[in-house]
Amino acid sequence: MSKLSHDGPTTYHIHIPLHVLLSYSDKKLGEVVAHPDGAQAARAELREMQLMGMTVLAAGKCDNKNPDGSCAGHPSTSKEAA
Repeated sequence: MSKLSHDGPTTYHIHIPLHVLLSYSDKKLGEVVAHPDGAQAARAELREMQLMGMTVLAAGKCDNKNPDGSCAGHPSTSKEAA
C-alpha cells in the first residue's frame, strides 16, 4: 500500500456522514455535535440537512462547502491542518 501525503497549499476540514451521526445514541451524538436544544433537535437538523441533499457534516467552522456538505478546501500558505 502506498503512503498517503498531501503537500499542496490547500487544507480541508474532516467530515462525518450524516447517516452515521443519526445512528448514534443521544449520548454519543452529544459528544460529537452540539445543539442548544439537545440531541433530538440535533437529529432534526441533521435530517433537514439530508433533505437539502447533504450527506456529510464538516467539522469545525467551515465556510467553503460542497453541495454534499463536505469541505471544498481552504487555500493556505502553511501546511497546518484546518
